[in-house]
Formats: sequence, structure tokens, C-alpha cells
Amino acid sequence: MSRMTIRRALVGDKSSTCLRGLVWLMTFSFLAAAEGADSEGAGFDHSALNRVLSTHVDSSGKVDYARLKVEPADLDAYVDQLAAISPESHPDRFPDRAHRLAYWINAYNGFVLKGVVDAYPVKSVKDIKFLSGFFNRTWFTAGGEEYTLNEIEHGILRERFQEPRIHAAINCASVGCPRLPQEIFRPEDLEQQLERGMQFFVGEERNVKLDPGTNTIYLSSIFDWFEDDFTGWVERKHGVDDARITDYLVLYLEPNERLYLEEHPEIRMEHLKYDWALNDKGR
Repeated sequence: MSRMTIRRALVGDKSSTCLRGLVWLMTFSFLAAAEGADSEGAGFDHSALNRVLSTHVDSSGKVDYARLKVEPADLDAYVDQLAAISPESHPDRFPDRAHRLAYWINAYNGFVLKGVVDAYPVKSVKDIKFLSGFFNRTWFTAGGEEYTLNEIEHGILRERFQEPRIHAAINCASVGCPRLPQEIFRPEDLEQQLERGMQFFVGEERNVKLDPGTNTIYLSSIFDWFEDDFTGWVERKHGVDDARITDYLVLYLEPNERLYLEEHPEIRMEHLKYDWALNDKGR
């Protein structure tokens, strides 16, 4: 329905002027959000999420959920935009891979924030709809279609893009997750942002810790759960047969750590217990 059609319908209504004005204002606001200006990229306006991240996320990636709960306007507006437009519903707005990938990374992070805020206060996403229900039984709308978080992560991000650096970009609202950034992912900067994100993730001892004394490398569970994403990428891009996770890590480790791994190919690996506590600034 066009804006002119909506306007005529409202003018013809015999209800009160105030009611007509309120309905028109709400309709116009939704359409304006849905049509999304291109200020943050050629095809989709992520600026509302950018305001959420810059206002409610600190430098360590913790989220002020309590404040966001009472100041939800930008997050709600962003979720409304996602509901109306996606690369599937409006492919002409997403001219290349970077625009599509940036959309789905930002959408995932935005939907996670929305799901947590709606359920807050909680101590963990595992408290939302019981255990894995937050990821499997909570539905979000993108471009008129409903998705779970797992469908976005596994069916879209992992399957379509085969980009292992997404595992340092998407955030599941838990302490064990990669740090939630204070800004959105932008199509024009996406390559640099993904590279910096993975560099930072590998550089944190909570995710990768080398212990030469015991010839052990301690790794985030992310490198266990999604090992094939990392090793498969190495095999495709670098022509390595039977790649190990360390073949990926050496791309981001410090020179002395890289040299140690190259000299100790049979290093023992241990995966750290994942911390599912909420990444709540208030905890």
C-alpha cells in the first residue's frame, strides 16, 4: 500500500482527528524506517543499531541491559527495519557480498540484544526459554521471514559465506563470546573489521593461551565447536591438506608463538569451559 493510499484511507475515516493523526504518525514512522536511508551503507541503514552499541556497550563488550531496557527506542526501530528489509526480500539493496554479510552479522547481534532485553533481568541466555531455547525457539523477523538465531548463524552466516571470522564478530550475549563491539559492521570497512576482530579474539588469553612448559595450547570452545570452519578455510585458501586448528591460529599469533607452533606440530590442545554468564555491565 502506498503512502498516498494510506493517507486517503485515513482522511476518509469518520473517527476523531486525533486518532487519525496518531495512526498516520505511526504508519509514516514505520514506512520511513522500513525504507531505510543509506547513511551506513549502499543498501541498509544500520545507524539505529550503531547508536545502541555506542551508548549501551562499554569498551570491554559489556552491555548496560538495565538502561537499554528502559531506553529501547533505537533497538526497537532497528528491529522494525530488519523485519521489513533483508537481502532476500530486497536483493537490489545489497549489491555485493560485503553488504549481505554485514547485514546478517549486524542483524544477529541486534536480535540477540532484543531477545535479552525482552527477557531481562536474566543471568544467562540459557535461562531464556530453557537451555538452548533462546537460539532454537525464539523467532525474529528479517525481510518478512521468521528466523531463529541458529538459522541465521548456521544456515546463513556459516553455510552461505563460509567466513570463519564471523566467529569473532557475532555475539551471543555471554561472557565466553567474542567482545561485542561499540560500533556496527559496515560493508565498506568489513574486511578490516573482521580481520581486527579475529586478531583481537586470538590475542586474548581467555581464548588462546600457549603454555610451552606443558606443550599445551588452551583454546576457546569456539575453536572446538566450529573447528571445520577454520580448518576448511585454510585448506581452501592455502592449499593445506588435513589442516589443524593451529594452521589457522598461526595467522594471528605473535611471531614467537607462531614459531613455537611451527616447531611443535603435535602440541596438545585443551578447550576451555565456555562461560554462559550474561555479558551484563551490571554483574
